[in-house]
Amino acid sequence: MPYQPKIVGFSRPLPPLGEVDWRGGVLLRSTNWLGDALMTLPATWQLKELLPQGVPLWVAAPAGLAPLWQAAPWVDGVLPFSGKRMDAQARRQVRTHDFGLGIVFPNSFGSAWDLWRCGIPRRAGRGGAFRGWMLTEAIPRWKSHEGEGKWHQLSWYLELVSLLGKVRLSSQCPPLSVSPEPARELGVKKEEAWVVMAPGAAYGPAKQWPEECFAQVARELLKKGRSVALVGTPKEAPLTARIAASAPGCLDLGGKTPLPALMSVLSQARAVLANDSGSMHLAAALGTPGVGLFASTDPVATGPLGAPWELQVAPVDCRPCLQRQCPWAGARQYLCMQQLPPEPALEALQQILKG
Repeated sequence: MPYQPKIVGFSRPLPPLGEVDWRGGVLLRSTNWLGDALMTLPATWQLKELLPQGVPLWVAAPAGLAPLWQAAPWVDGVLPFSGKRMDAQARRQVRTHDFGLGIVFPNSFGSAWDLWRCGIPRRAGRGGAFRGWMLTEAIPRWKSHEGEGKWHQLSWYLELVSLLGKVRLSSQCPPLSVSPEPARELGVKKEEAWVVMAPGAAYGPAKQWPEECFAQVARELLKKGRSVALVGTPKEAPLTARIAASAPGCLDLGGKTPLPALMSVLSQARAVLANDSGSMHLAAALGTPGVGLFASTDPVATGPLGAPWELQVAPVDCRPCLQRQCPWAGARQYLCMQQLPPEPALEALQQILKG
């Protein structure tokens, strides 16, 4: 069955936000990772719905994530910044907009510090990490790994949004708006029923399925006359090149798809095969179904939101360890990924393609 996220509500009382002088609107401080940002999309949409008519919602995000937020139709503006923290130039831009309320989605000290230094009069977020003093509305802390294996992380973001009113326990939100042209220029056209594979994972090797498994699935699809493309960051280009060499006929786009192009390619695919990664979450948010591979991480807490996805979960007792690299040595190292054979993933992809 396709993955169904479990979204829960929390019964603890939250401090009332009360009357707000919205001034120039609301500024949301985005998370820094692509996958994390994508898991917040339904919460940002409900946030926009709860704002009074005419109050704009802006997002401050690392420059690399700006195209994602620009593709969200309910976001009125994006303030990108270089690096993981807002620099002086970004803070000056924030001040010119005179936002009345800032909302901090990440749990880090630095993200709260960003909005505090911008001088936004009211700042809502979670306490903990020695940052409560920088927030005018601090709700209970989200402790590390709290809720893992029990509910989806979206639940925490919806709780924060509930400061502004009643939220729905739902992962639904409008689709992202993406042009098909970058994909067509790269040779990927929706009418040709492409399968896109994303064999990388920025978090670390503990999330990465063996490259030979990707190659085996690609070879079988190519034998059946399917079109297969490989995507990855510039750092992952050697990985996609090796898979393409092992599965002749693949279109190797490794290192050739900055975020706008990647969004376009994934939106034009008929199906996607990916590790638990930003590409998996992005494809789902774009409405493209696929097959996700989970070993070291937790599909309950961080499964894809949007299109239906089939999840292949490693049957080992040491998962989810949530580690970047496997702590075991010898034959047991990365045993979780070795316990995910190619055949079930291939079968799941074929069922999606038939549908």
